[in-house]
Amino acid sequence: MASEGEFRILRRLAHFLAVAEERHFGRAAARMGLSQPPVTAQIQALEQELGVKLLERTRKGAHPTREGEALLPMLRRLAEDARRVEDLARELRTGRHAPMAMACVTSALFGHLPPLARALRNARPEASLSVTEMDTTDALEALRRGEVDFALVRLEREHAPFAVLPLGADDLLVALPEGHALLKRPGPVPLAALAEEPLVALPRRISPAYFDRQVEACRAAGFEPRAMREVGSAMAQLAFVASGLGVALVSAGIAGLRPPGVVFRRLIGGPTSVGVALAWNRERESETTRLAEAVARAAFHLAPRDDEADDAG
Repeated sequence: MASEGEFRILRRLAHFLAVAEERHFGRAAARMGLSQPPVTAQIQALEQELGVKLLERTRKGAHPTREGEALLPMLRRLAEDARRVEDLARELRTGRHAPMAMACVTSALFGHLPPLARALRNARPEASLSVTEMDTTDALEALRRGEVDFALVRLEREHAPFAVLPLGADDLLVALPEGHALLKRPGPVPLAALAEEPLVALPRRISPAYFDRQVEACRAAGFEPRAMREVGSAMAQLAFVASGLGVALVSAGIAGLRPPGVVFRRLIGGPTSVGVALAWNRERESETTRLAEAVARAAFHLAPRDDEADDAG
């Protein structure tokens, strides 16, 4: 719980931000609906509390010192967060539901996000839905911190403290640059044919299960991936392939991006990728996460949860 001292320093920081942006004590005071002396006193108290000089006073006004400038980006983010708190409180007072926040991996943007988002909007039309593109590792960390309510990630099984609802199997495809020799013959490509190809891959830290499944598939085909070139995103991965810098093993969901210069082919034997799953933090379960689970089960034609089935019976 925030202490009285913490609230006091937040008020003083708001005074400093107003003066720094207005470059004038009088204009800052007017903006805040105050007289100038209290604003001056709050700034002086803040400087004494922090032990740094924040403003240079001149006859024409004031401007931030080097130390003051260093604080401004963080203070502007705090001010924006405060405005969001006010907006949310206003919506809640008028009876609207709290907004829903979710994270989504790139490869789920086309195949999984649209049906889930439509179903969520239909189930709760009065609530807004925000979506942030993240890789699996970052999405799980956002769930841990409570920054998002649920996420579409690449996971197959429970991953404490996260609940995981797999939304279906996903095939592993090969992404080849246009004109590649393996495209001369139609049909699926043998995975072993990629043994000597430079492989463009996402780092294991982004999604360990996704990375490991690809390595396992290569080993099952009799080879170790050669000259793996790591890139930071799925879009970069496809751009490298389009540029002729290698080939990539990708989930079928990524083919929905339809990037120019890249041709997707199925692999003989149909190796599977780690599928997309809905994940949420069990330690932060709420009405929103329960709604997301129920909606996802319906949207992707999954069996209802045991307790839901019992209620239906």
